[in-house]
Parts: sequence; structure tokens; C-alpha cells
Amino acid sequence: MKIIWDIQKAEKLLHERDISIEAIADMLMRSEFLEILENPKHPDQMMFIVSYKGYTHAVPFMIDAEGRVVLKTVYPSRKHHRHFGGKGHES
Repeated sequence: MKIIWDIQKAEKLLHERDISIEAIADMLMRSEFLEILENPKHPDQMMFIVSYKGYTHAVPFMIDAEGRVVLKTVYPSRKHHRHFGGKGHES
């Protein structure tokens, strides 16, 4: 699986939310995600659900024309944290 993302978005996430999209991508490459769900707000996207720094995060993504996984953003999700209860891999 090839994973790509926007470099400026990655810098913004690291600066504003202390979230490393590179660390998330590494987790995904090791299949360390809790679930893959449809993104209800964007029908053209799916979401990885991951446990990162002790909290459940949503990682919206899409597959591009070349078959690469394109990560859009990463954000903490109260809804998914309640559902998964912080289970899973802790990075």
C-alpha cells in the first residue's frame, strides 16, 4: 500500500494539534488501525479509525487514480473514542 499526503497539511497538523501524519501513516502500513468506515460527510472518502497518543482519531482518506491512499487529515473523535473506548495500539 502506498500512502501519500499534503506536506503543508502535515506541518499544520503537527503545529496545531501535535499530530504526526507520518506516524499515522507508519501505523497504517503496519495495519495498526481499529476500523475502516465510510465517511458520512464525504461519500467519496473512507476513514481509518486509529488509537494515537491514547485517544481515538479519525483519518479520512481516498484512493487516487493510481491506487494510492491519500490521507486528507487526522482529528480526535469523541464519537469513535466512546465506541472503541481507547482500545487498540497506542502510538
